[in-house]
Amino acid sequence: MTFTAFSESQWQGIRSTHDWPDGTDWRGEIEQVGRQFSEARGEREAWLKTFREKPANEKDRVEHALLKTREQQKAWADSNLDDTDLPDPGLKLRQQRAEQWLYNYDTWVTPFAGQRDFMQNRLEWTLMSIWVEAGGELSYSRKKDDPGTPYGPLIDFLTLTLKAILGRTYRPSNIAKMIDRHRPEIANARGIRRRRGGRFA
Repeated sequence: MTFTAFSESQWQGIRSTHDWPDGTDWRGEIEQVGRQFSEARGEREAWLKTFREKPANEKDRVEHALLKTREQQKAWADSNLDDTDLPDPGLKLRQQRAEQWLYNYDTWVTPFAGQRDFMQNRLEWTLMSIWVEAGGELSYSRKKDDPGTPYGPLIDFLTLTLKAILGRTYRPSNIAKMIDRHRPEIANARGIRRRRGGRFA
């Protein structure tokens, strides 16, 4: 699913979960977060599709090729040959291709090692950070007449935004687990303004 913007009905539902302070385009901020997430996930999937066709030790092979290319570049530079075309254009191109490949690997593979879904975790964290920035609390209650079921404005906010961005509906118990997982980190970062315009990687 590719997210671009909330429908009017989706936004009105999200808007009703909180008394959003004036002076900030909260809809625009949340939509931007959703678009960044969707674009980054699409870019990662496209790169991984190519990467999956490579041998398991491809990173080691590319690093080795880059090392040898740099050594060749240095050998040319240290030679007594005419340096008009140095560094060698062919070697320089190969060096750049290897560096770009390793950059993509470190962007789309390394941060995800050992994590179920690094990007979604970042999405959840960012949505909760916006909630806190708008004056909301990272808390929820539990229904007495429906044993243990979490409820509250933040539960509703995350349920609606994640449904709109991801196309998935989460049960209140799953939303509560997200809140519990991210609460300590967000609480520690309350004095640090949320970074704007960053990618989900």
